[in-house]
Amino acid sequence: MSDGKPRSSSKSGERYRRLPTGVHGIDPEEVKRDQRERLQSAIVELIAERGYQAVRILDLTKLARVSRPTFYSLYDDKEELLLSAYDEIAQRTARTVIEAYKSQDAPNGRVQAIRAFAELAVAKPEAMSLMVLGAFGAGPKAIERRNHTLEALEQSIRVSRDGAGGASRGGAGGKTGSGTAGSGTARTKETGEDLTVKVILGGVREVAAARLRKGRVGELPGLADELAAWAACYPVKLPTGLRVPAAAGRGGPHGGRTEPEPSASASAGEGAGEKSDGDGRTGRAGSQSDRALRAEGRLPSGRHDLSRQFIVKNQRERIVDATAAIVAEKGLASLTIPEIARRANVSHQTFYEMYPTKHDAFLGTQKVGLHQALGVTIAAYEENEEDWPRGVAAGVRALLGYLASEPAHAHLILVDTFAASPEAIEIRDTSIHAFAAYLQPGYHYAASSSSNGSGTAGGSSGNVPGVAPEAIAGGIWQVLNYYIEDERTDELPEVAPQLIYAALTPFIGPRDAAKAARRAPARR
Repeated sequence: MSDGKPRSSSKSGERYRRLPTGVHGIDPEEVKRDQRERLQSAIVELIAERGYQAVRILDLTKLARVSRPTFYSLYDDKEELLLSAYDEIAQRTARTVIEAYKSQDAPNGRVQAIRAFAELAVAKPEAMSLMVLGAFGAGPKAIERRNHTLEALEQSIRVSRDGAGGASRGGAGGKTGSGTAGSGTARTKETGEDLTVKVILGGVREVAAARLRKGRVGELPGLADELAAWAACYPVKLPTGLRVPAAAGRGGPHGGRTEPEPSASASAGEGAGEKSDGDGRTGRAGSQSDRALRAEGRLPSGRHDLSRQFIVKNQRERIVDATAAIVAEKGLASLTIPEIARRANVSHQTFYEMYPTKHDAFLGTQKVGLHQALGVTIAAYEENEEDWPRGVAAGVRALLGYLASEPAHAHLILVDTFAASPEAIEIRDTSIHAFAAYLQPGYHYAASSSSNGSGTAGGSSGNVPGVAPEAIAGGIWQVLNYYIEDERTDELPEVAPQLIYAALTPFIGPRDAAKAARRAPARR
């Protein structure tokens, strides 16, 4: 990553060398192409050094060595320039990764593809940081473009991995075999989403993003074999009975959707499935949870028996819930202190006693949401700790139930974080590592299963890649982000079997992981 220091004049001179001026016989379109490339390089470099919001048109034109009129003849504003730079980076990345994948047969293709991605990150850390991490403060269009390009990369990988039959959004496509999953009925094709590629790509992205953020990008080529070995743990064909209903379109109606069967995790999310709030907005317009609605009212004024500690706790809870609701409904850019105070039924003075700025309120809300999510996950895990696969399954179900029951908080902690600040990303990373820690006992479980002959963990006699917990947690996080941003938060409990399978497969193998994922949750 950039160290924030100015680039040497020789490097900048080479990167931003202008074409000859005057009569030169060069095609005007070639001149424009060269100017666009210099401006795209400039915005990538300046975002890495200063952040998107601090970059001015003057800075861009000066570094790229183009005039201001030339800039506006090519782009309407710096946002359009950012989007064009992002498209170029994404296309180059996709082309490099897919070509490397196709150059070898699996599993060598996986290794080559991940190594190509890692080498590209080492060679162009600023550009890859922009693709993987985005640009803070760049606005919803940039986030939407980032998601679109990453989905396109995922689709290309799915097609290469599974063949032309995997082109549909509903999953890998093709026949899933005649496995019966206990029904006794032969099946030639199973509908619904296969999230395996999304988990794998998400895991690789999270591992890469962590190194890019911390200036440890040089570690990535050395992790290529480990990441490829982790990805190889998952068979191309998802075991039967694990697919989830597919949405007909992004944020649209659910074609062929079936209602989920009741489960322990789903019970925590009752009432969270209502997506419309009466004004045409859905999902993101984030209905508040029943708990948040109960906490909305102002405490009684005058003399009462309530303790100061209770009053402060209640006011802080209302501020946190109001912050989450506003961000879910209107976006981070629309978050204001007057709006928070009004929603929370507190005075401005009370707000400032608890949070110096609205950004501090955002970070406080993020911490509360992640703390609660981790808390319910740990509690469910520890109830089943003696049986590690069952404990992981219980923890995953509890996490999904919590997120479905708190849609506004779910959106803030999993989606809005990317547009907030480096501090918000750091809090997010710490939480992902905390979740990943509960996968570490899987190494002991895999070794024990391998030694007593009761299993073939990861399909490789217990040789689970060291990067597996980090990659699994990152992959699951990306799936959660996908569902919440797609306005399908209420569907998360339905995804539990596939995410349980994704979490367990590297440690206990796909067959036993599928059995654990299909197992009905324990009744309380």
